[in-house]
Amino acid sequence: MKETMRKILFFVIAISALTFSGCASLKMTPEEKAATEAKIQENLDNRTYCIDVDQVLPRRGGTRHVTNYSLTVDGDKLISHLPYFGQAWNLPYGGGKGMSFESKISDYIESYPKPDRRQITLATNNGEDSFVFVIEVFNNGKSTIDVRSRNREPISYYGIMSTNPPAQSER
Repeated sequence: MKETMRKILFFVIAISALTFSGCASLKMTPEEKAATEAKIQENLDNRTYCIDVDQVLPRRGGTRHVTNYSLTVDGDKLISHLPYFGQAWNLPYGGGKGMSFESKISDYIESYPKPDRRQITLATNNGEDSFVFVIEVFNNGKSTIDVRSRNREPISYYGIMSTNPPAQSER
């Protein structure tokens, strides 16, 4: 019994060491880190940014990993291409637009709750529902998006901001 436990412990330690040594090669130099932070702040200042979402946290149930979803702010326009998991009330037949829509931003408020992050609260209406997005972007680009709407349960998303802003469209 003790020998089996030792083998399991050795295996766990070996896997952990390999994992952490692989992560060490992913570290950025101070110059790369500063350049990334500057690009992220520039994108936020210009209100031209895209957050690639990789996790969804519905109000009910656990975190779900997703791919190919994003939230884009382009000046006064919001392009939401996000999945939705949760309860909805008073929707058009067939579910309507859901969380995939493009609309004009009606309110855009920025704040700095801590030195290493910026919080953006924006409101929009896609013709079927009213939404309030609370976006928190850290200096390294990691982001959280909390969405409240009139006709759906709240939902949260996690992702990372692209350092390449979307192409400016004609407004």
